[in-house]
Amino acid sequence: MRQEGAERSSDQVYQVLLLAGHPVLTHQVRDRRTTVPINIKSVPTDLTLLTPDGEPTPLSTLLDHGLLVVQVVRYFGCLPCQEWLIALDHAGPRLAEHDVAVTAIGGSADYQARWLHDERGVRMPMYLDRDQVFRDAVGAGKPLGIRMLNPKGAAAYARSLRHGFRPQKITRDTVQSPGVVILDRYGNVCWQSIGNRIGDYPDIEVVEQAAIQLSTMT
Repeated sequence: MRQEGAERSSDQVYQVLLLAGHPVLTHQVRDRRTTVPINIKSVPTDLTLLTPDGEPTPLSTLLDHGLLVVQVVRYFGCLPCQEWLIALDHAGPRLAEHDVAVTAIGGSADYQARWLHDERGVRMPMYLDRDQVFRDAVGAGKPLGIRMLNPKGAAAYARSLRHGFRPQKITRDTVQSPGVVILDRYGNVCWQSIGNRIGDYPDIEVVEQAAIQLSTMT
């Protein structure tokens, strides 16, 4: 695995794109003349996740496509998390045309993930990381704390209710931040959006655009 801050060789110049205000980073950081230092987060590719049925799955097996869009859910029953997860699931076939895979990872709860599959028809894989190793690695480990009281979070819940979603049992992970990251095949974070309140997810179109753009660079 490449180390943070390590020098990387490439024929391409380091690029930063701005897509709807979100930075998109490639890990190509050196041209023939100048090395551009940059710290890039990475996740341990030997991390073992669990399917909702308890089957161990190494993260490395999810990176075969080259790019992986990961929704970091607060918990699988969270209302805005449910709505964004289904939007990502619907985007999956379009992204697959660009060799981009999609998934969702959360600390809890397996029965809620099974419900999303069985009752809401979610097709993309969902995984449990009960020790929150993945969340911590991508910088989403800080609890929301007082930010849970942000009225925009309540508005996000109300919006999901209007869209026909229903809350599931609250778990200990209700305090967690929502997020979305795009990983390359080495487990490097190429793009990320970590929310500052409940329901603080980027527009799905922004994530699709970023993933497709990145797929042409890797």
